[in-house]
Amino acid sequence: MKRFVSDNVHDQVIVDVVFEAAQGAVRATKEFGDDAVVNGAFGTYFKDEGGLLTFETVYRAFDKVEDVQKARYAAGIEGSPEFREAVKDWLFASENIDIDCDIVATPGGTGALSSTVKNALGPGDTVIHPDIGWGPYKTIARQHNVEVANYKLFDGDRFNIASFKDTCRDVMERQGKVLAFVNDPCQNPTGYTMKDEEWDELVAFVNELSEEGPVILLQDVAYIDFTLQGPAYRKHFERFKDLTENVLVVIAFSVSKTLTAYGMRVGAQVLISKNEEERTRFKNAASNTARGIWSTVNNGGMRVFSEIALDDAVKKAYLAEKDVFVRLLSERAEIFKKEAEAVDLPIYPYEEGFFITLRIDDAAVKNALHLALKKKNIFFVNVYGGLRIAICSIPKHKLHGLAKRIKETLDEVEKSRE
Repeated sequence: MKRFVSDNVHDQVIVDVVFEAAQGAVRATKEFGDDAVVNGAFGTYFKDEGGLLTFETVYRAFDKVEDVQKARYAAGIEGSPEFREAVKDWLFASENIDIDCDIVATPGGTGALSSTVKNALGPGDTVIHPDIGWGPYKTIARQHNVEVANYKLFDGDRFNIASFKDTCRDVMERQGKVLAFVNDPCQNPTGYTMKDEEWDELVAFVNELSEEGPVILLQDVAYIDFTLQGPAYRKHFERFKDLTENVLVVIAFSVSKTLTAYGMRVGAQVLISKNEEERTRFKNAASNTARGIWSTVNNGGMRVFSEIALDDAVKKAYLAEKDVFVRLLSERAEIFKKEAEAVDLPIYPYEEGFFITLRIDDAAVKNALHLALKKKNIFFVNVYGGLRIAICSIPKHKLHGLAKRIKETLDEVEKSRE
């Protein structure tokens, strides 16, 4: 019997663990009051005094965008010229990095991820992800009928380069081509940022692997503007100038997260390769994807980012405002990390960013703990290998004593299973 839905699509009810947990926290807050609830589910930044963080510099710049500019289509499918200039300037100019690239505007960083999978792989091919990673990576793979091979993210408290290499070699041997995701800096969900030597070894390996076939390295930099290193992190991109002609780097950049303007849905694919012919072909493919799926990106959002990136005075004001909240994230993290260590509550290596993840290897214990915490109005996101705590959404006063409450609940769960 024929159905309305194609046999090639995934038509199951979507259960997004982030939205599910967040909705539970919202319901509990309405029933019991804000003081009784710890909402560590939202992946968006909330101020200590409550309420979603909205940067004054961003929204006053948005107010100045003429209505007709907000209403009209963008100047081009690939994004307006000033937006593409702004993205390049934002990522590379502060550290005087001279790098040749092509840029295609996308609806948020997610658009960049999806377009890359669609245009790099075909149905039945395999994309490579970290085993502990952002859940929608898998959703994107399913949308394009692509399989997933996972590399282990950690070897102790370090990036597991051996697992990354083994996974890439295996896929290259079977497929003759590799697309591998690396989420850095401020990895979601662990908050890990790779060391220089880890990146050096990864780039050297990618060059070696490219002798066997094309390698597409996708670096998801969604949280690049919340690294404690500030603009200095961008020096990392110099490494990409040393890649061979058989390597394409795709930087997935989220303007939405940089501006904490999640609903604007603005991002970019930044394509870097010495092979200009193949890079141009990929850019053209990405442009066709844009035209066929979302047409053009939010024009008002692109204009606001261009204003912030290309006007020195506005950019300086934005950076000063944003850096206050980067420091606040660090303060929140330090509270939780110190208290977790004091009560012997295991977490994955955390450096910086929006999230800390409890390390719970036993899936049954993890699931039971997740449910037990919800009964105490403590809401986290259930991820592979643990529970993600969104310190971006928890004020400092609620972090004090939280690690102890979690550890006590974990002990109760483990005791009940004896």
